[in-house]
Amino acid sequence: MMNNIYDMLNQACHANKDRIFFVRQNETYADLLRRVKRRAVVLARRFNIKKGDCVALLSGNTPEFIKSYFAILSRGARVLMLDTGLSSEEHLNMMRRTDCKLALAQRHYFIDGGPEMFDIETSDDDVDEQEFVAADVARDDVAMLSFTSGSTGNPKVVGLTHNNILSLGQGALFYRPVIQPGYMFYGFLPLYHIYGVVINIVAPLVLGGQLLLQPILNPREFLADFQKYKPEVIPAVPRIWETFYKKIVDGAREKHVYTIMRMVVAMRGVLRAIGLGCVVRAITKPIHDIFGGNTRVLVSAGATLKPSIRRFFEKLDFVVGDCYGLTETTGPANFNFAFRLPDGQMHYAGPLPGNEIKIHDPDKQGIGEIWFRGNMLMPGYIGNDEANAAAFEDGWFKTGDLGCLDRKGRLVVKGRKKQVIVLESGKNVYPDELEDLYMQNDDILAAAVFEYTVGDKIVPYAVFQVKPGVSTSRVAMLVKASNVRIAPYKWVKHFAITESELPQTSARKIKHFAVREMLDAGEFLRSDS
Repeated sequence: MMNNIYDMLNQACHANKDRIFFVRQNETYADLLRRVKRRAVVLARRFNIKKGDCVALLSGNTPEFIKSYFAILSRGARVLMLDTGLSSEEHLNMMRRTDCKLALAQRHYFIDGGPEMFDIETSDDDVDEQEFVAADVARDDVAMLSFTSGSTGNPKVVGLTHNNILSLGQGALFYRPVIQPGYMFYGFLPLYHIYGVVINIVAPLVLGGQLLLQPILNPREFLADFQKYKPEVIPAVPRIWETFYKKIVDGAREKHVYTIMRMVVAMRGVLRAIGLGCVVRAITKPIHDIFGGNTRVLVSAGATLKPSIRRFFEKLDFVVGDCYGLTETTGPANFNFAFRLPDGQMHYAGPLPGNEIKIHDPDKQGIGEIWFRGNMLMPGYIGNDEANAAAFEDGWFKTGDLGCLDRKGRLVVKGRKKQVIVLESGKNVYPDELEDLYMQNDDILAAAVFEYTVGDKIVPYAVFQVKPGVSTSRVAMLVKASNVRIAPYKWVKHFAITESELPQTSARKIKHFAVREMLDAGEFLRSDS
């Protein structure tokens, strides 16, 4: 029986000891375990790290991050996950609030005025792993600390337990029919983020996979890696999949094959049934080749994937795993993940085993707040009784997101409850729905829809990031053409455009509040200016 995260690591490394784990470094599971033990010895001998201490990680995507993560947990200490995109002042505030004893960081992130800093890339080769002794850690002990935000207000501290992570690992085994042992995961999701932990640490480990870490967020680096290493599983944030979608569509239009591509993928089942699968392959193979030709599974995490983007890649014969979840739910509270189970039935969606979601108090359209409970739910915010009282009800966690379930049980997220636009008529407009609609226009690269007042009237207002040279009159035509597909009360009639990238979080979510502030400051070209 596994009592803690180190037990999970130990079992996986012994079961796969000769299999490669770190692809780029050509290191095996046995190498990983050996280096974790050495780092743990250093933490104990040099810094006297013990059960209950807090140790921060401040690093990009390197093997040393993962080795240090497991080493800290093996000592019974708590890992404080620090977002590398935040300021030094924010890092210091977070370390002080958690009584952090030590920070393992890449040297360029070193900070004065806080706990002792240790270069995470220091070699431990002179350390004897035989000195390693695992701490006595229980499943209910807190393992990870993460802040809900760093730049605004007073962020809450999420404490995830060893049981939360173990439950995540056990639940991930449900996806063995689609993610098989030896599959290579592409690892550029930031490791400090909950989805970096889920998809770049826990999932490859428990599923016997390989991990190709990429610390540089550069599309050219991604494409070069895809061609050289040919990963089977590529996780990314929705903005990356939106970018790939646009590039694929643009490329097809330039070659004057877009209409044919749409027809073939729409009729792929019929064409295969009548023996014309070669036609389908001729259309889909060049797209698969972009990802190296070996990719089976695309995973979207960190924000809401637009349903139209998910459907696009599914029609191209990728299995698409669309995650929904929060740090508080240890990541994937729900997976829209269509694949065939061993008994032949199709699985379309649902939370990992041991967890459940429900739509609370749905309206006539079936839309309500998404509630979650189960073994992946955090015990509560650390030292914040007020926040816990507001977030929990009868064992359910109130996510603050609105959504509904489609006829196949897939979760459709409509957006944050506090971002819903309530018109003077009392009708609700959901920004995510409109952003998905307008993003289907090739000239629109990104969209932010929010409540705004125009002429003393509350309206849905949009700011669009557009391709260079696209005019407001062109966007007005695209918006009008899109509007005919939805009810008139939802129509966006007022908008602004920019060729610059819209402000985003480290998880590549658009910051709607920042976009609105920029609009007020006159930084965008308004359609009515």
